[in-house]
Amino acid sequence: MNKLSDALRLPAVRTAAALLTSFAGGFIFSGTALAGAASFADISLAGALDLPYAAAALAGAIVRGVSTDSVGRGIVKTAAIAFIVIAKLFSGARSSPLRCGIITAVCVMLSGTSVSALIGELPQKLIFYGFYAAVSGFAAYCGAELLNSLRQEHVISLSGFSGGCYAVIYIVYIASLYSLRLPSVNAGAVLGIAVTALAAYSYGSAGGAICGAMTAFAAALVSPKECIASAVFPAAGLFAGHVRKGKPLLTALIFSTLCYSLSVLTGAPRDGSDITLSVLIGAGIFIAAAPYFSDKWVSAEPPCEHVSGSSDAVRIGFLSDVIDAVRTDAVKLSAALSAAESSDRRSSPEVCGSCSRGTSCRRIDMEAADELAPDIPQSCVRKRELTEELEQLREMRLADRLLRLRRSRDRSLLSEQMKLTGEVLRTASAERGIRPSGRTAAKIIDLLSAHGIAPLRATAGYNSANRLAVELYYSTETTGLSASRIRDLIADGLGLDLTAAAPVSSAEELRLCFYEKPEYTVEVYSASVCAEGSEVSGDSTAVFTDGGGICYITLSDGMGTGKSAAVDSHMVIALFRRLVCGGMDCVTAVKLVNSVMVGKSRDESFATFDALRFDPDAHTLTVLKSGAAATLIRRGDEVIKVSASTFPVGINEAAEVYTAEHELSEGDMVVAFSDGISENEFPFIRELLLGDGDIKEIVRETALKSAAFAKSAHTDDVTVIGVKVLKNKQSI
Repeated sequence: MNKLSDALRLPAVRTAAALLTSFAGGFIFSGTALAGAASFADISLAGALDLPYAAAALAGAIVRGVSTDSVGRGIVKTAAIAFIVIAKLFSGARSSPLRCGIITAVCVMLSGTSVSALIGELPQKLIFYGFYAAVSGFAAYCGAELLNSLRQEHVISLSGFSGGCYAVIYIVYIASLYSLRLPSVNAGAVLGIAVTALAAYSYGSAGGAICGAMTAFAAALVSPKECIASAVFPAAGLFAGHVRKGKPLLTALIFSTLCYSLSVLTGAPRDGSDITLSVLIGAGIFIAAAPYFSDKWVSAEPPCEHVSGSSDAVRIGFLSDVIDAVRTDAVKLSAALSAAESSDRRSSPEVCGSCSRGTSCRRIDMEAADELAPDIPQSCVRKRELTEELEQLREMRLADRLLRLRRSRDRSLLSEQMKLTGEVLRTASAERGIRPSGRTAAKIIDLLSAHGIAPLRATAGYNSANRLAVELYYSTETTGLSASRIRDLIADGLGLDLTAAAPVSSAEELRLCFYEKPEYTVEVYSASVCAEGSEVSGDSTAVFTDGGGICYITLSDGMGTGKSAAVDSHMVIALFRRLVCGGMDCVTAVKLVNSVMVGKSRDESFATFDALRFDPDAHTLTVLKSGAAATLIRRGDEVIKVSASTFPVGINEAAEVYTAEHELSEGDMVVAFSDGISENEFPFIRELLLGDGDIKEIVRETALKSAAFAKSAHTDDVTVIGVKVLKNKQSI
């Protein structure tokens, strides 16, 4: 199954399979009937498909007409499909669903009107062809809408408007298959039984009853006999979904027994055994397909466009707004108190006020005593006391100024931390773009429980690229955990190739993350050179992935060189990694790291921060910079310089984070470096990137030649990181 899935990833194989399927659809459905007339399934199929596949459906219909000598009887349908192909040829290879529906309806009406005019039946058939064109166009619109949804979301969504479209398409094509004349078996009943049993097995009584009812309705569109024989499917699906035990064979046995028993009780299948054989074949198809059914491809979750899917998310979002409001009020109160304090100053000098000379002596301006050295008259009888008072007053005001400065800094830092708290809560409540899969999570818990390593809780879901991401939570006191063993157990149980992300721990829990390998990956190389006279580099680097497979390449340059700089840079990288892997947004994580660096000590301590975030599904690189050196990106045949004038983390209470996003493709390269690389070396690095050298050699050459391009001796550490975008081996 995995080999087949890998093969279908190849564009040529996928295109050939789609063309062959379109040809088969045109061939099969061109000979079907619906509600006493020729079925419009083949017409709506061609109308919904893009130009090449619509042409393949037309070819299939023509081949069937020629092989069965029915070209004349199906001339209206064949001509309609031909008109559709011609219209798509002029309207573009891919049309919107609405345009597909309109083109289909107009072409059917044009074909029917033309043929009726030729045979002299125009007035009588006009109303019929109008209705026939409307339903054909609507079916084509539904089909095109579903194809667009599959291209964008990579999942069959059975909820909302998409669910209604699937119901229309299911009924039309099941009814058309019911009209096929096959020996001893009914193709529509076989497929309907397999789908009904699968729905009962996967979604319980509701799924079995709904699919069974749609199958029975499709049969009613063909003939009363088929309707009576299929009327037992909703009841069988209802009961089978109620008593399902998690085993496909047992569900198939219950469903088949119920179908046969209800048919006997109602006396429906008196004149043939078609229903019995169809039930057996449909149940067999269900048993074969059930192990591979996954909500990775089929989703029944309702859309949540205007309503949050979790009350916790609503509470968290509201709490973040409350924190923002409290922060705003605190800033206003702080400003008001500062204004009140500034007006409360000592204004009456004690020495001059009690002097016996009264007003005959020039009084000293005590308000300016801390700004200017006052000129005390030589004739002053209290010169010594006045000098002492002025000195005390100056010291008091200096201490008061330092205290106000410290309070102002503390208030700014507290305000920024409250702002960050609101941002953290807001990002936590936002939608992550993950479609949850309770079925997969339950299966993983069962797999691990069988080996005695059941987690406290587990979550599983699929991202926008339909890749599985799993999160397992264990107590930090749990011993003997092996992430590689757990990954292997889950991968074997699900039949997937999984990768383990680095574990993340909180105070009480340990989280293990596993994700399905993405289509793209990156190879990363780095090289470092210590500053002269230093044995330890003050630069720190780290490469890691989060729980969804997004890769982060980080670089930090601590203030100065040696061990103290290394401590700061390592702290910045370690904090950022832990916060991002814990689920925090990148920009918010940098701001929180900045807050920690500002408040960690009264000594000046800061470090630059440079991060590359590569999304392997969207093929995008996000560059984040706080006081970091420029980054060079080779994209195709051009080299882009990304730089930003921002402060390093740890200087200001509010962090400055520059972000830029660039779309990359296979073979593109990125080079990031610390401040030890002079801009004089950029032209040399640009030549290396545009040459034929590999990324490892580019990194090595850049680091080795840094001394030659430097304006002075190596007074700073040098670190170079090279990144190259590649395709994973499993997707080639």
